[in-house]
Amino acid sequence: MEAFGSVGVTAQVLFQGDAAVVTVLRVAAGGEIGRHPAPVDQLLVVTRGRGAVRAGDGDWQSVRAGQAVVWRSGEEHTTRADEDIEAVVVEVAASRSAHG
Repeated sequence: MEAFGSVGVTAQVLFQGDAAVVTVLRVAAGGEIGRHPAPVDQLLVVTRGRGAVRAGDGDWQSVRAGQAVVWRSGEEHTTRADEDIEAVVVEVAASRSAHG
């Protein structure tokens, strides 16, 4: 995946439905998912590795296996890997009424 100037990133969609998409992301050590706006609300759960995330123009925040990050729709963000990272990303579209 090279979108947004990303380097060392692969993505595998596990599930894609009307309201949610679940993807496994892998970012190689030294790689980065380039800065981009979240198209919908996103949850990133790091399952392996260590790196850092940044939202908007904020400071880099360390992230490692067992931690999660939430980005809201439209929020600019980026992720970099200090060591190989594997993460599950859950993207959720705007909520829909269960009653129609």
